[in-house]
Amino acid sequence: MNEKDFEKIYALMECAFPIEEVRPRENAKAQLKDPHYTIWISKNEADQILGFIAEWDLGSNIFLEHFAVDQTLRSAGIGSRMMAAYLAQVAKPVVIEVEDEKTEINIRRIGFYQRLGFYLSEYGYDQPVMRGDISKKISLKMMTYPAPLTAAGFETFKQQVFTQIYKTIKE
Repeated sequence: MNEKDFEKIYALMECAFPIEEVRPRENAKAQLKDPHYTIWISKNEADQILGFIAEWDLGSNIFLEHFAVDQTLRSAGIGSRMMAAYLAQVAKPVVIEVEDEKTEINIRRIGFYQRLGFYLSEYGYDQPVMRGDISKKISLKMMTYPAPLTAAGFETFKQQVFTQIYKTIKE
């Protein structure tokens, strides 16, 4: 991603995720300078942003912090194609977070990732709130690709994500 696309990506992020899961604009823009953070963008022939994948390279694995498709383009297979293309080129195991609450949308989201080859684990944690209602609890479970998550793998991932990523959250 180049910086000129930041505002469009940030607007898409704010539409696709609850406020508690999106950093304040200044913090989100500042993290673009982190060499471990990358945003991959999918565009059409008209240079319209279709969606994006935001990743953190944690060394032993890749953490996908955000993945979204423009809401006006959903259900057209764009997300599946984007993620399949991403997974075909990634060289490390991939970890994502999904909401643990059993709602219809969360169950559908988990099914989407499972169809792409992700495994739902029993391991999870409460994500720190990035902004908004700091008393809100965001309970998450981990999904991994291409293999299931082990207890040791979860402990390593959790230590990495809380020391390398969530430490950057500021009110």
